Amino acid sequence: MSRLKYNATTLPQFKMHLTRGRALSSIFMLIASFVLNWSAVSIGQAQEVIQHYDGVLGTSLDITVYAPDQTNTAAAIDTALAEIARLEQMLTTYDDSSELMQLNASRSTDSASQPLIEVVSACEEWFAQTQGNFSCRLGAVVDFWDNAEETQQVPGRQDLSPIARDANRAELIINAEQNQIQLGDGIKLDPSGLAKGYIIERAMAVLRNQIPEATGIKVDIGGDASYWGIPPDSDGWEVMVANPESSADNGDFITSILLDSKAVATSGHNSRKRQILMREFSHIFTPQTGWPVFSGLYAVVIADDAITADAVATTLSALPITDALATTEALPGVEALLVDESGAQRTSSGWNEYLSKELLLLSNADFKLTLDYSIPSQGERGYERPYVAIWVSTMDNTAIKNLILFGGEQRWAGSNQRWWRYAGRSSSVEKINVTRPTRGPGEYQLVWDGRDDSGTLIKPGDYLLHVEASREHGGHSYRNVRFKFEEGTQVIEQEQFGEVGAFKVTVEMSPAEE
Repeated sequence: MSRLKYNATTLPQFKMHLTRGRALSSIFMLIASFVLNWSAVSIGQAQEVIQHYDGVLGTSLDITVYAPDQTNTAAAIDTALAEIARLEQMLTTYDDSSELMQLNASRSTDSASQPLIEVVSACEEWFAQTQGNFSCRLGAVVDFWDNAEETQQVPGRQDLSPIARDANRAELIINAEQNQIQLGDGIKLDPSGLAKGYIIERAMAVLRNQIPEATGIKVDIGGDASYWGIPPDSDGWEVMVANPESSADNGDFITSILLDSKAVATSGHNSRKRQILMREFSHIFTPQTGWPVFSGLYAVVIADDAITADAVATTLSALPITDALATTEALPGVEALLVDESGAQRTSSGWNEYLSKELLLLSNADFKLTLDYSIPSQGERGYERPYVAIWVSTMDNTAIKNLILFGGEQRWAGSNQRWWRYAGRSSSVEKINVTRPTRGPGEYQLVWDGRDDSGTLIKPGDYLLHVEASREHGGHSYRNVRFKFEEGTQVIEQEQFGEVGAFKVTVEMSPAEE
């Protein structure tokens, strides 16, 4: 996980199994094992105190406080640590003596603690609100997959579906006034989909209560975090969003956001998978079936509190992208960034409100790439019009936008070999909405707004524009030109080369005014 000062959206490793891999005895090792980073800098009347700990909830804890009194801040942080340890001991699924596991064993209790009642109640509220797309009832499914991984036996869907179905259909009764919880047959609670968010909020409540003079507080556990107030002399907490394809903790971010009294959580499939025989399975599964999600989403969620952010991120990572966006739009005060397995990004309607000032200006920038190109006449008898493919890629040839295809039939797709290899193989030719009938010799023009196939504006940097042409019974030609996505105007001209006619690329970008 990232240990950057303000990074709260690192690769998601602890979403479905909150304390998996570390026993609760970690709290007794905390004093000996944590890495302590004290920083106290006078900024006006506020003192900045930063502490980092390892071995908390199976991951890391970062707390930052801006307040006048360092001594009071230190005492409050100690109290928050004790609260985190207490709640972890109650809610872990890794200690059979925890209150949660005792409930799973006995099936009912009339002495449930307030935290357990609150967590189970939140689980059931999100279970109902998401129509079963979020569930804390599936501990038996988790056990099934744990056993399958241990024995290296791939389970069958027919074995898992009844377990998930029975758990989700069973009755769960909560009587908060009588401290009672009763589990129906098939239910084994595993609240890890929101328990981390709950613990973050409780720790934040301790800090705010004990440091009323604080102007800014951050509580970050394993990349999910709550941010209250703002740091001095700033517009908010800058939070870097990690690239889901990267394992680096200190770089390769896909965007950044600016938060003021908000929470953020991340869930995804890339960082943790089960290996059974020669197959890999996501640790996130569809609640209705108990079967791992394939081609799932990387979801970064902003919400008013960490419980909501945690639960929604878990929910979205198991949904198709259209359903995930619709779910987000239906939740007031919730915004999300979604990344699919191809790396394409989609955002909810209010996500851009949280972009840093620089990125917000960039997102509203006026960008236009104009390509004036020609299809040359070869002057041959029986001339066949060429198949032409024009696309944009990153410098490592990762295609980000198909601009035009002349001749939109599957039978010719492989004739432009480079396009087919880098941009066409993974897409359906019939579904690309830029196909056109082949055209004869002449002068043509196309314009691009700088957005990729998902509608996201490309990041500043260097890119390649590719032009490829081939003719039946004729030649095949290809060339590319490098251009920059940056403020200003660039003009790049190329002479005719075989089947590729002369063309001119004009790139214009002007940032939005502040």
